[in-house]
Amino acid sequence: MNCPFCGIPLSENADFCNNCGTFIPKDETSEKENIKIEIPDRNAALNNLFSMQTPLPVNEPQLHKKNKHFPQIKLPVLITCILCVIIILSLFIIPNIGVRRGIAGIGEPIQEETVGYIEKDIGGYEVSFYQQYTYEIEALVIHTKNYYGLGLGNRLAPRDIALAWGKVAEYNDKINFHWSQSGRWLRWKVNSYDELDPVGNVEYVSCHTSNNHLIASNNSVKRKIRKLKKGDHVKIIGYLVNVDAENKMGRTFLWNSSTTRTDTGDGACEVIYVTDVIWLD
Repeated sequence: MNCPFCGIPLSENADFCNNCGTFIPKDETSEKENIKIEIPDRNAALNNLFSMQTPLPVNEPQLHKKNKHFPQIKLPVLITCILCVIIILSLFIIPNIGVRRGIAGIGEPIQEETVGYIEKDIGGYEVSFYQQYTYEIEALVIHTKNYYGLGLGNRLAPRDIALAWGKVAEYNDKINFHWSQSGRWLRWKVNSYDELDPVGNVEYVSCHTSNNHLIASNNSVKRKIRKLKKGDHVKIIGYLVNVDAENKMGRTFLWNSSTTRTDTGDGACEVIYVTDVIWLD
């Protein structure tokens, strides 16, 4: 006896086919009476077997089905994450977009003694800018740093610009000075002091670089300062100033500019009241 579905030989007493599982009818009178037994089509049965899927409930469309492995992110959390990314970019990445390069032939800054002052109301303070020198510096931007907060210093100069000239600017692309800025300071280091041979020594580097607190004289200059980036060849024009401020509560603020390129340490930064910024190339 053979299976009527797959044709595999079967024992006489078999109830089911061991190969395909088809039920084997035992009613012998069906053949004698020529009763037709309907045998399912093999290809149709296989197609039905492989296309079987568990339907979703009518009131729960598949597009709205929750993913157990990836829980939904709430909108406030998503907004917080986006803000964190923006802050990180603005603090550490965007300010120093640019290239490290060298420019030869940049001379010394030019300053001439002057007398004068400018008064403004800024952040609840009456601020006086006492002009010490007119100042014009052509230099290579080697690093930038943004500062945030409600303090008067951050309001006056929200961005510090580190500048280099002379051989430091010329060899900036060949010597990795590892420039960095923080706490209103400019710092640098080299892997070996032998790398400084083309420029001379540590003292030369200190006398041909400066960390500059830039105070914009107007909104147009403020926008220019914001555009400054590492690798820019610029000329900055303005005044070296001492800042004296006091608010209604009697709190005072003093910020004095360096007036020489040979000093180092605390107080060695230039405080520049900027009247113009010019890109040279």
